[in-house]
Parts: sequence; C-alpha cells; structure tokens
Amino acid sequence: MIAADVLFGNNPLATSSGGTLKADLRGFARTHLPDAMVPSRFVVLPELPKLPNGKVDRRGLRDVDREQPDTDAYVAPRTDVEARLAVIWQDMLDVPSVGVETNFFELGGNSLLVMRMAAGVRDTFEIRVDLRRFLENPTIGRLVTMIDDTADQEQLDGAGTRGIEPARLRLAAVLPDDVRPDSTAEPASAAPYDRIVLTGGTGYTGAYLVRELINRCDAELIVLARGRDSDDVTARVRRNMETYGLWQDGDERRLRGVPGDIGRPYLGLDRATYHDLARDADLIVHNAADSRWTIPYQQAKPVNVLGTIEVLRLAGKTRIKPVHYICSTGAFPGVLGDVTWTEDALPGPDGVVGGYRQTKWVADTLMHAARARGIPASVYRPGALTGAQDTGACATDTFINHLIRGWIQLGAAMRYDFRLEFVPVDYCAQAVAHIALSGAEPQTYHLPGARTVDMDEIVDHIIEFGYPLRLLPYPRWREELVTVVERGADNELAPYVPLFDPDRPSEEIGLAGSRPVFDSTRLDAALAGSGIEVRPVDRELMDLYLRYFISIGYLPAPPTSDTGTADANGV
Repeated sequence: MIAADVLFGNNPLATSSGGTLKADLRGFARTHLPDAMVPSRFVVLPELPKLPNGKVDRRGLRDVDREQPDTDAYVAPRTDVEARLAVIWQDMLDVPSVGVETNFFELGGNSLLVMRMAAGVRDTFEIRVDLRRFLENPTIGRLVTMIDDTADQEQLDGAGTRGIEPARLRLAAVLPDDVRPDSTAEPASAAPYDRIVLTGGTGYTGAYLVRELINRCDAELIVLARGRDSDDVTARVRRNMETYGLWQDGDERRLRGVPGDIGRPYLGLDRATYHDLARDADLIVHNAADSRWTIPYQQAKPVNVLGTIEVLRLAGKTRIKPVHYICSTGAFPGVLGDVTWTEDALPGPDGVVGGYRQTKWVADTLMHAARARGIPASVYRPGALTGAQDTGACATDTFINHLIRGWIQLGAAMRYDFRLEFVPVDYCAQAVAHIALSGAEPQTYHLPGARTVDMDEIVDHIIEFGYPLRLLPYPRWREELVTVVERGADNELAPYVPLFDPDRPSEEIGLAGSRPVFDSTRLDAALAGSGIEVRPVDRELMDLYLRYFISIGYLPAPPTSDTGTADANGV
C-alpha cells in the first residue's frame, strides 16, 4: 500500500500521474522483483493514516485495505468469447484459471508462447492478432476488443504503433522541480578528475567505456551495478570485460564496485553510500539502459527514464557533477525522404515509436532540460553500435545481430529499403571518454558511422560470405518466419515477430524510404587532433564480424565460402 503523497515532491516517482500510477508501479515491480514477490494489488491513498505521534497507523492501513474496493481482483470470463480465449490460455500456460484482465506474462507467458497463443486465436476466431497492440495490454480483455472490432481494419492490419501518445511523452519529459543544483552545492570540479561514476558498466558498451576511461586517466572508476556487494560488482565488470578480451592485470586496483540499481529510487543505494557519491564523485558517465526493442514504454521506463532522472538528481547534490549521457540516433522521429538532424535538442516526439525509442527521446529531452538548469549535461547520439574495429568482438544481443542469425536459421532474408548507421563500439567509447575527460563545456554530439549501410548490402554480403540465403519478398519472408516460430522452431527473431507487420516491418525497426543525415560538426571539432577515427563498415570489417561470431559459436560456419572462413575458429 502506497500513499500518493509519498510519490510526489522529492520522490523520483513523481513523474507518474494518478491514472497511470498503478501501471507504473506494477511495471517497476515486475522489472526489479522475482515474480513471486510482485504485489498482486496496489492501493493508492491521498495520504497515509497517522498516529498522534506522527508515525504511520498500520492498523489504519489494514482497515483501509479491507474497505477499499479491490479493482485489481480476478475477473472471471463473462461471455462465450472470453471463456473460449481463457481456455486457449489455460491450455497453453498450464494454469487452472485465467482472469479477463490478467496479464499474459504474469501467468508465465513469454515471446514464443505469445506467437503460439496468436496462432490459436487465429484458428479459433479466424482473425489475425495485431501483436503490437496486444502487447500494450496483454490481457484477454484486449483480445476481446480486437475480435469485436474485426470490421476495423486498422485494428487487424497493425496500423497502430506500440508506445504511448506524444502528449504523454511531453509530460514525461518534464524534469521534476527538485532536479537542479542544490543552492549550497559546490561548483563542478575541473579536469583532471579524481572519481568517476559509470552506470551500465556490465554491458557491451560499458566494457569498452571501462577500458577507455581506465586507459585515459588516473581517476578511480566507480561502477554502479546490481550485485551482492562491492566485490560482486567488480567481479561482474571483470567477467564482462574478459568476454571481449579487454581485461588487463591491475584493472581491479582502479575499480570500485558499488551495488545499486539504476531503475530504483535514489539508484538503489543506501543513504550513506548515496551521500558519499554525492560528495566525492567528480563526473558521471551514464550508459545504463534497457535496450530491448520489444518491450513497451512502461516496462522500459524505470531504467531509461526514471533512472536518468535519478542520475541527474545525484549530479546536483552536494557538488555539481558533469553528466555524459549515451543516447541514440533512434531518439529522432522517423521521416520519409531526406532530412538532416543537427547536434541540438530533439524535435517533438511525433513520429518516435516503440517503447525503447520513446524512452530515449524522453531521457534525451530531460538531459537538455537539466543543462538549462545548470547541470552540465552532455548527450551522445551514436548510430547502431556494432563490433570493435580491431578484433571484431560483437555483442550477440543486438537487433541487427539477431536479424543476421535469424536469416541464417531460416535460410531466407528479405529485401527492405532501410539505411543503417553502423558505429564500432570501441570508437564510440573512445570518443565519449576523450570528450568527457577533457572537461569540455556541455554539448550534444552525433556519432554516425563513417558510411551509411543499406540493409540490402548486409544481405548480399552474408550471401557472398557463403551462407545460402534465399531472397524473398517481405510478405513471403514474414510468413515463413511466423510459421516456423508458431511451430516452435528455434529462431533468433521469435521475440521480434510482433514488430514485423504483414506488409512491412514496423517503424520501431526502421522506416522504409527514410534518408536521415546526422550532422557531426561539433563531434568532429571535439575529436580533432585526438587520433580517434571511425572505420567504415565495409566488406573487410563485415568479414571480421562474421568470423568473430563463428569463433564464439554464435553462427555456424557457412557450408561454402571463398573468404577464408575455413579456419575462422582459430581467429
């Protein structure tokens, strides 16, 4: 039970409004708690009942709980359609009962079962389920609405987009009033810095940021991440860096792990640790993000939006701390044809679709608002991060790499008029570290690739490398993918099927015919004379990436190749 007055003022959840508060809390709990610990019910009160001495009246809380109508209670099927849908869910999820408003994923559902459920609904009711709309509210109630609206082709053809409407995004991008430099805060330290806080240091980009920050300065690097204690966090950082061949002896003497959680209030830190960081840290590099493209806005919000607010809040406490935030070019709206984006604040949110991209738009906008209030916040917008320029080491959990593996598993690829800005991860980390450590004034930077890559070019190169892919028109390719996923076959693209509409990929993946150019004048000036250069993702570098994936077992070796892949396992 949570009182509404606790959620406003200085509390980080103040960005929630009454209408969406319960959904925000439930999404937050599902993100950070084991399923068994997620509360089944949330009760919002105007204020907490108090005893005469000012303490919370716990007996009063229980009385309110009994009297409060339980709006989150189980709702049994009431119609024939609801009952038939409930049977499909019960059989698939192996549960004794299903409520009309019960969340599919809270019952044990996953992305593969969603596909099988959609196939069952299609066979029973002869309609095609728009999975993107279903995932906004994954309940039987939503399916009933879609079945009842079969005459509305927009419902069935997937014309809607996942995420929230632009008006709500604008509200979400309003920085809480308390997020500003304290009136008594000391001014920001000048470079060189003594203590740097890094978020997202246990991920792919984080591994390279750790390496570059250690290499380029003598500061203590404080990595904030989930863990049992400081040693556990440091061990996680080490294992992650070893994955990409980046760990060096002696790095442990430069690192200090701090157990916390970017998606929790006050970064999940205890009071003493929070105040220590507020007092001692000189600089914050904010890289943490939930980068899954398939999750809705509310699920990505705790880390990507509320976590960003918490970082900015910390930056204004005790001593002003420059913040360097890694965003994405995906925060820009999709626009048909030619458009040039400058290194300035983002345009409005219209045309920004998908939970991940929308949260990035909000966080980017919050950073610029904080800068206007006196927090020196810099923003970096790289394109699609890909493997290292020197070793080819790549993360396997990015969409483009899932797409490549999915094509190979299916034995087929589609043609699609879409352009990509491939940015090697080591170049991105070098640029961010160089600028952050220089003590430069807060700015916004674009990090595009050295050359734009067409998706068709990637397909052609994979075929030339030796993988026998059939080239199919998009609708036929999608049909084959959906069929194998519904049958339970292993395919890396199964979680993304909701983003593949019947006639074209959704805009979350990319807008066909869009030709954006990302001006990098400010970045070029900041890197001038540094020796930091981006390598074009051409055939040679693509070969390096594919060989790396073969060497770690992510991809099978192609059956035939004239590119020297026979000894790829030795790379």
